[in-house]
Amino acid sequence: MKTVEYYMPTRVISGENSLSQIGSQAAGMGKKALLVTGKAAMRKLGITDRVIKYLKSEKIDVTLFDQVESNPKTEIVKKGAEIAKSEGCDLIIGVGGGSTIDTCKGIAVVATQGGDIEDYREERKIIKGPLLPILAVPTTSGTGSEVTPYSVFTSGKAKFAVRSPFTFPRVAILDPLLMTSQSPYLTACTGMDALTHAVEAFVSRSAQPISDALAAQAIYLISRNLRKAVWTGDDIQARENMAVASNLAGMAIAQAGAGAAHGLGMVVGGFFDTDHGTTVGLLLPYIMEYNLSARLEKYAQVAYLMGERVEALSLREAALKAVNSVKNLIKDINLPSTLSEIGVRRESIDEMAKETLKQGAMKKNPKVMQIEDILELYQKCI
Repeated sequence: MKTVEYYMPTRVISGENSLSQIGSQAAGMGKKALLVTGKAAMRKLGITDRVIKYLKSEKIDVTLFDQVESNPKTEIVKKGAEIAKSEGCDLIIGVGGGSTIDTCKGIAVVATQGGDIEDYREERKIIKGPLLPILAVPTTSGTGSEVTPYSVFTSGKAKFAVRSPFTFPRVAILDPLLMTSQSPYLTACTGMDALTHAVEAFVSRSAQPISDALAAQAIYLISRNLRKAVWTGDDIQARENMAVASNLAGMAIAQAGAGAAHGLGMVVGGFFDTDHGTTVGLLLPYIMEYNLSARLEKYAQVAYLMGERVEALSLREAALKAVNSVKNLIKDINLPSTLSEIGVRRESIDEMAKETLKQGAMKKNPKVMQIEDILELYQKCI
C-alpha cells in the first residue's frame, strides 16, 4: 500500500448550545479577538451579541469586523489584517459561512506575514508559521472550511486558493442551533457543496483509507438529511447531521483534495460571481459521468451510500445510479441543473476553459483533462 499521511489538528466541538463554549475555548488562545462576521445576518439574529457576551465573560476584548461578503475579495482580507494589527489582536474568530472562515485564514496570513493574500496563491509564496490562531464557528453546513487548510478568494474575475497547514483553525464549534434560520435555498446550496467535497474526495487521485472513511460517512449523512434540512429547517437532528457531514467532508478534502467540479466551479464563480455550492453541485453529476470509467467501483459505492439498490446491477449500471441519485437530489432540493440557469454565457466558455487549466483541483481529478475536454464539459453543462 502507498504511504498514507493524515493530519487534522483542529479540535472539533459539536452539539446543541455548543456556542456557549466559545469563551472558554478562546481563553486559552488569546486575550484580544478580531471577531469576523458577515455584514448583517449574524447581528440581526443576535448571534454577534451572544458571541461578544461569551467572550467578555472570559475577559477577552473584542474588535468587530463585520464586512465579509460572499466570495470574499482580496481587499477585504487586507482591510481585516490592517485592523487586526492596529488593534493588537492576538486571536481571529470567525462566525459565519465558508466565506467568513476563509477570510479569517487570509487575515491571519497577511496580519502575520505581510503582503497581499494573492502573494500566497497556489503556494507561490510559502506561508510560514505560526500564524494568529483561528477559532471557527460555521453557521452553514457546506464548505467544511473549519477543518481544512484551504481558503478561496476573488481578485478581479479570478478565484484562487491559498493552502497551508498553518491555516487550519485551532478550534471549530458546530452548533446546529445556529443553522436553523438558514433559508431553504442557502441550506440546499451549502449542502451540495458538502456533497461535492465528499464525492470528489472519495474518487480523488489522492484518496486513501482515512479520507475514504470520512467521505463515505459524509455521503451517507447528506443523502439522508439534506432534503429534511432544506424543507423542514427546524429539524434539529437533520441540522446536526448536516453540520457533522459537512465537517467530515471538509476533513476528507483536507486529506485527498477536490476534483474537476471544483476546478470548473471556481472559474464559473470568478467570472459570474455565482454561489459556490450551487455551481459545484450542478457540475457534480456531469463530472461524475465524465469520470465514470476511471472509478466504476467507487461510484458504485457512492450509489449504495446514497441509498440506491445496486445488488442486482452490473458495476457500470451501479455506478450510473450514483450519477442519477445526485441529479434526483438536486431536483428534490430545487437547485439549478444547468449553468445557463445561473447566468453563465456561452460566449465566455473559451476564456473560462483556459483559466480552468490553471486550477489546482484539476490535478486530483480521476481523469486528466485537456482543454478540449473542459470545453466539451462546459458546453454540455450550459
